[in-house]
Amino acid sequence: MAKFLFSKLVPAVAALFILSAALVSADTVVNIYYTASLNGNLIGCDCSGVPKAGLSTTAVYIRGIDHKNSILLELGDFNDARTDELLADKLVGLFKELGYEIAALGDQELGSGIDYFKKISRKLDFICNNLEIDGRAVSREPVIIEKDGIKIGIAAVIDPAVFFFYPDELKKRLNITDPAKAAGDALSRLREKGTNFNLLLYHGNLESAQAVYSSQAGWDSVLSAHDQVVFSQQDGSRVLASPGEEGNRVGLLQLTFRSRRLSGISNSMRYFEYEKDPEDPEVLQVFEDYKNELVRKLKNGKN
Repeated sequence: MAKFLFSKLVPAVAALFILSAALVSADTVVNIYYTASLNGNLIGCDCSGVPKAGLSTTAVYIRGIDHKNSILLELGDFNDARTDELLADKLVGLFKELGYEIAALGDQELGSGIDYFKKISRKLDFICNNLEIDGRAVSREPVIIEKDGIKIGIAAVIDPAVFFFYPDELKKRLNITDPAKAAGDALSRLREKGTNFNLLLYHGNLESAQAVYSSQAGWDSVLSAHDQVVFSQQDGSRVLASPGEEGNRVGLLQLTFRSRRLSGISNSMRYFEYEKDPEDPEVLQVFEDYKNELVRKLKNGKN
């Protein structure tokens, strides 16, 4: 009887061992989608041969994202550089509704003034680890987003040079520390917290982002925005990328983990064509509402 039970037990234990080993080694995929430099374009245009897809086009693609194992990020400058509080409010509302988890602060988010930014910042999770506004840090700590047991560490910095053309009265209310040092400090804090992948969002020119990418190898990826350059570079398991101009592209970092260690990475960018890609009805309606509200304000003599 004992032999019989033993002969039945051994295969069962072996099967359980094989199953648990397979579960441990199973791959986990995390997708990081990113956008940048929308420049306030709710809808697109052909624009004399320089097409702009607009949020109405990219939103169709973004709505198809499965957020279970995905993260949706904005790298900054989704707002118009000109003062337009109404447009800024509409954009923030749409970004929240579309499921953006983090928005790196770009200089154009301050285009309608610091006081107005403080209002809209309550509606969307902005991150910038080297900027204080009126003595208060935009975000003191980097962010950790966990997907299926994988900890993705995210920090963001902004280059002070992006505010060169802004008025002195605005710049006096900003305190910007060295972005490279702030990035290094954030990386140390993320490592202490046991992250599985570390991502830096760099708002500034690509050359400066490249310098941080080269000098701080602990960043698994650096995503850059501001100068609207399209760029993608992969060095083994590291990626440096910039999605380019006018919000025409949605980037995708696809990360594969085995036993919580990065085992694969790829970067791609989906380019949208104004004349061919479909438009999102909800964004089109927001644009119509924006136009109507703008007309009413102008008729009432309000800016």
